[in-house]
Amino acid sequence: MNKALKIVLPLAAIGVAVIISVLLFISSPKIEHKAIEIKQPQVSVLPVYSKALSIPVSARGTVTPGTEIQLNSEVSGQVLSVSNHFANGGFFKKGEVLITIDPIEYEANISRAKANVAKAKEAELRASAEYRARNRVKGVKRDSYALGKSQWDQAKASLQAARAELQSAELQKKRTLVRAPFDGRVRMKSVDVGQYIRPGIVMGTIYAVDVAEVRLPLSDRQLALVDVQLRYQESTEFEGTPVLLKGQYGGKPYVWEGRIVRSEGGLDEKNRLLYVVARIENPYARDENQPDRPPLSAGTFVEAQIAGRYHQGVFTVPRRALRNGSQLWLVDADKRLVRREVDVIYKGKDEIYVNGGLKDGDQIVLSQLDIAVKGMRVRTKIFVPDPLLDAPGGVNDLMSKAVKRRENNIMKAMADQIPVQDRQAVKAAATAAIGKMLDSTPQQRKDMIKDITQAVTETAAKAQDIVQEPAASAPDKGAMSPLAALIAEDEAAQASKENASVTPKVEPKARPIAVSSSGLVIAPQPLAEAIR
Repeated sequence: MNKALKIVLPLAAIGVAVIISVLLFISSPKIEHKAIEIKQPQVSVLPVYSKALSIPVSARGTVTPGTEIQLNSEVSGQVLSVSNHFANGGFFKKGEVLITIDPIEYEANISRAKANVAKAKEAELRASAEYRARNRVKGVKRDSYALGKSQWDQAKASLQAARAELQSAELQKKRTLVRAPFDGRVRMKSVDVGQYIRPGIVMGTIYAVDVAEVRLPLSDRQLALVDVQLRYQESTEFEGTPVLLKGQYGGKPYVWEGRIVRSEGGLDEKNRLLYVVARIENPYARDENQPDRPPLSAGTFVEAQIAGRYHQGVFTVPRRALRNGSQLWLVDADKRLVRREVDVIYKGKDEIYVNGGLKDGDQIVLSQLDIAVKGMRVRTKIFVPDPLLDAPGGVNDLMSKAVKRRENNIMKAMADQIPVQDRQAVKAAATAAIGKMLDSTPQQRKDMIKDITQAVTETAAKAQDIVQEPAASAPDKGAMSPLAALIAEDEAAQASKENASVTPKVEPKARPIAVSSSGLVIAPQPLAEAIR
């Protein structure tokens, strides 16, 4: 029995195992065969279009004062007092007394000079009386020396010398009060109370705060893009190329506007670059658009973007798309890569400017591909630039802003010449017309608008006559003495104030009529609404 179990049990186990294996094989899921799909790489593309723009040229420099001098002593003496504003970093006003030197020595010199003048005056009077007395004697022939003419001339010369010494002594005393020659700031202070100084001693270094300057180096390629006047005749009429200066304070970027006013005398012999000077007016003034902007202090390192000349048909391409110095990868209509050689005008910090090798609508590849083969298929994704990070930042509008500012100044000057009564008449007509329009017929509205337009045209014609022809009542300053011209100006200013006090107050919403240089008429707000 035991032998039978030893044979049956293994066979039964093997059979059960075979049955389980067959069941598992039958119940197993079927394998689905799928075709291998090669995934195409995805690239970010940017469509480019040509346009006319001013190519900004980048440079860097350090801010320096427009005027900086060493304050030297012109007299000798002990320093009696020093202004609280005369300290390192202190601000002062023009004419303010910065340092006071002991004047006692010069007061004594003035007293002696006055005594010498009195003696010389007495000698001159005595010589004059002697000459007149001898000249009354008739019948005796004498020379000039015998008549006392030479002695009188000598006395007059001595009197003039004594008066000159008195003026010199008074001037020396005046120089004991060291006054500020301009509104400025102290860079370094070198004297203090109790110190004895002599003529020529440096008392400190000061600089003006009305203007700041920045030296910007430009290469030969950059000079070809920027308007820099190198001739004297051109520089006298040159308004200056706009420049945008960017600086960092406390980790925040700030912007200042300036102009290129001149270039230096020649190329730098060390680096073969030409330095141009950018001037910033009122570097310590506040900016409404940047309330937290600090003053543009001397020594600040700034990055400059100079507005270059305008070019037609220029493509702006992000610099990261450039390959091998002058190559770009493009995607054609079949979604295949194409390599293109382009003509680069200028390579900026973030953009390059191309004027050849591209056409409108070309899609530039911005993505960095590990492997790029001509004709390779790709998937595309349109790149949307961030206006704050990827745009040039308004540098291309610098020229247009300058032209617009000039136009506004002209229009404002013209508007100031128009009589207030004419402005009030046009405003009253426009306001009355708007009030009647709601209850009027279409034909009546047309007639009202026609009448208002005629009033505007007449006022504009008056404005042009005022601007083009000088007033007949204006005094000719060239034919007057300086004092008479000054009196005439005061009378004209007083008369304008009296007229302004009599005329009714104009509401802020009513804009005065002005005529631009192009002949465009800008009407008051009620009139503009009526025309609409």
